[in-house]
Amino acid sequence: MSKKLLLGLLIMLLAAPIFAGGSAEKEAMKALDDVDPSGQEVLYWFQHSRAREEAIQKLIAEFNATNEWGITVVGEFAGGYSDIYNKMITAIAGGNMPDLTVAYQNQAAGYQVADALTDLNPYVSHAKWGLGDAKSDYFEGFINQDVNAQFGGQRLGFPPNRSLQVLYYNKTWLGELGYSAPPITWDEFTEMCKAATESGPGRVGYDINTDASAVFGQVITFGGDIALPRGGGYKLNTPEMREALAVMRDLFQDGYAVKIAEPYGDQTDFGNYKTLFTIGSTSGLPYYERAVQGSDRPFEWSVAALPYATKEPVLDVYGASLSIPKSTPEKQLAAWLFVKWLTEPAQQAAWVVASNYFPVRKTTMNDLDSYFEKNPKYKDAFDLLMNVKTMAEPPYAGYDEVRDLMSAAYNEILDGGDIEKVLAAAEIEANEIYDFSSPE
Repeated sequence: MSKKLLLGLLIMLLAAPIFAGGSAEKEAMKALDDVDPSGQEVLYWFQHSRAREEAIQKLIAEFNATNEWGITVVGEFAGGYSDIYNKMITAIAGGNMPDLTVAYQNQAAGYQVADALTDLNPYVSHAKWGLGDAKSDYFEGFINQDVNAQFGGQRLGFPPNRSLQVLYYNKTWLGELGYSAPPITWDEFTEMCKAATESGPGRVGYDINTDASAVFGQVITFGGDIALPRGGGYKLNTPEMREALAVMRDLFQDGYAVKIAEPYGDQTDFGNYKTLFTIGSTSGLPYYERAVQGSDRPFEWSVAALPYATKEPVLDVYGASLSIPKSTPEKQLAAWLFVKWLTEPAQQAAWVVASNYFPVRKTTMNDLDSYFEKNPKYKDAFDLLMNVKTMAEPPYAGYDEVRDLMSAAYNEILDGGDIEKVLAAAEIEANEIYDFSSPE
């Protein structure tokens, strides 16, 4: 049994989960009516370092100086995502959790197996403390990502930012091959990969990313998903999944695509004019820019939606959220008020400039004209965000383990494994993990 699953078992043994239904949510909302957050101190564990840490600390200082309740947020760098996850496991066991923490959705679900987090639905909807009419300004796919069907629809976090999975492409090279635009369909993608590979030695169409997000990002472009509805587990051996992975298997076996040789090797190959396409997060835009500018042959490049077999393009949206561990009603409300403030357009615009992430509110774009002008590739990506459908990976406890399974299955298929047999075995194991990790 893996370390992660052992940690999950430890959490389940620590506490019996309590889940809020509709009536419990109404009671929680009513209980907020008389809560006074004045004078509360909120300890916030974040993962930001260097320039981003300076930026988030500056925003924290602004909130502390201007909020009407005299709330003081104390921001603390607590390591990377995995470090914070491990610290939270220890903190849950010891009863000394922070008041606010960064967490991916599946990590938050792991904490909630022990009933450690505050369901934010009552806060989001509360007449006085909630989002009110501003809720329509949030990207729907972003704020719905933290609503977890595995826990009866509880909202286990709230997004401060997001990224999209996109297709990076060499615009200059594409033109040299006789194409005026990136591929719309996977057949066009295959055709372009073949043309790029045959254009000269050491060149290839696509550097294959075999992580689980790449798998998910591809299957949704065929109209599929990997999660059963209403928190019922996983579906991996589907027609859409088989079709998506068959495209990549054929590209790889025909020599028109190669696996990424080393971490971020796709960015290096892209900058060196060795690969026509890569697929990755928009958070990587600055790194691609540096790779291209540092190459011996700078070129025009941009981002586009992944090819798709659906009626419209659909892209994977991801990013960690802010979760509020259970403490006192006053501290929980104080933490929520900071989170809500952090997602207001002015603060979001400042965070975009510091982080290059996407904001979670649409009207933030009104404050980004100068940033768009200085960062046209970010503008291209933002335009995609405004015009595509987005989907998110499952937020379930145990998903880290399932991600490892999906990546291993992808590699096995690329190397010649029978698609249906590999996916059938992965699906069985994924659902065993789901059952093990789910609350009683």
